[in-house]
Amino acid sequence: MQRLRSMPGAGWSDKDEDDYGMPVHRQAQNTITWSLRRARRYGPLIGIVLLFLLYWSWPQSLTRTDWSKYAYVQYATDEHNLCNALMVFESLHRHGSKAQRVLLHNPQWASLAQGADDRQAHLLSLAQRKYHVNLRPVQLLDERGEPTQGLGGETATWDTSITKLRAFELTEYERVLHIDSDVTLLQHMDELFLLPSTAVAMPRAYWSDGPPEKWPLTSMLILLQPSRTEFKHMLATLRSWWMESEQTRTHTKQYDMELLNHRFGASAMVLPHRPYALLSAEFRRENHAAYLGTINAPTDAASEWDPDRVLKEAKIVHFSDWPLPKPWVMWPHDALAEIQPNCTNLHGGATSCREREIWKELYDDFRRRRKDVCRLLSMPAPDWRKHKEAVGAA
Repeated sequence: MQRLRSMPGAGWSDKDEDDYGMPVHRQAQNTITWSLRRARRYGPLIGIVLLFLLYWSWPQSLTRTDWSKYAYVQYATDEHNLCNALMVFESLHRHGSKAQRVLLHNPQWASLAQGADDRQAHLLSLAQRKYHVNLRPVQLLDERGEPTQGLGGETATWDTSITKLRAFELTEYERVLHIDSDVTLLQHMDELFLLPSTAVAMPRAYWSDGPPEKWPLTSMLILLQPSRTEFKHMLATLRSWWMESEQTRTHTKQYDMELLNHRFGASAMVLPHRPYALLSAEFRRENHAAYLGTINAPTDAASEWDPDRVLKEAKIVHFSDWPLPKPWVMWPHDALAEIQPNCTNLHGGATSCREREIWKELYDDFRRRRKDVCRLLSMPAPDWRKHKEAVGAA
């Protein structure tokens, strides 16, 4: 006769069985309950420790950036673009940029600390003291890449624009970003320093004639990895061009933009001109497909032009309304009537002059900041007819 298994003792109850009538050990049940209580108590602490370990094991490039390795660069050859450069540094300071700031300037200038007491000295000292700019006197270069004294306090021309290429000599930095000074900086561009490694990155000149695939790179903004070898090579190329032009008697001038396209046109990383290269003249155009990036786009993918939205998203506005003088020169009255943006006829007979308002405000804002930052008034307006003759627009 089969012996029956003994049942649990007197303390047995239905609560000690599972749904199938099998005994449940109280010790195991108590262990599970205790473990759940411990998890609820220590879970948040364990989670914090795990997040801390994840933070320290994550790639440093994504969590911590050494901004001392990166710098914005300006160059100044005369009093006007010295003030422009100072205005760019003021904008970077106001917008909270973390990168370093370097000014390549005319070596004839000295700061207040060096004993000078002219206007250039006051502007240099202001840049150094208030906006933490590293001052770097450099030998100016002419259109042949040869040393030049520049024009002193007069208005500089493109003939010294090759000087900007001295940014390639700043090898103490991993990357530098050179920006032309005749701009309004609407936001900082620190994010560009963290792009994948490349020798040079530049936007394309979207305002150029011809098909988009033929648009050259524009030197209004150059993100570069400094290299003295590259700098020497480009100067050698420029000098060879001049020797050839003298032999053929063509005397065609080549500037920094042509030189950079010759060297990096096929290899540069192309930055989107929207939002990194907006021209003030865009608000005077009737067709905005080039800037909006809708050339050859399907009809349903075409973006609608909205001047306020375009200005809000832009990082930088470059003043370019030839033959109108640059913004530090006042407008001749007849020039304004000729050059300013047209108003737009809307449906229902209404009219919008929003482009004109934005365009004028960009110039007015530049002149206000020039007065506030540099304590300089705008230059007097030239005779419009004579000015157009001088720049070949008559």
